[in-house]
Amino acid sequence: MEVVIDKLIEKVSDKRLNRTIYKVKRLKTISGLLHAVIADVEDENSEMLVALSVLEDKNKFKIL
Repeated sequence: MEVVIDKLIEKVSDKRLNRTIYKVKRLKTISGLLHAVIADVEDENSEMLVALSVLEDKNKFKIL
């Protein structure tokens, strides 16, 4: 998967109302594994750290 900083991703959900859009802020290496720091577009102060394998899972996130 090609991950680019500032790319928008959407959390996949069965309900249309619960779909949240995130922005990839930066990449971070933890114990030799690459992770992405993502933040909600509506709330830039709340950040989450997720593994790239989670972002690659089409059942969890999709690239906009």
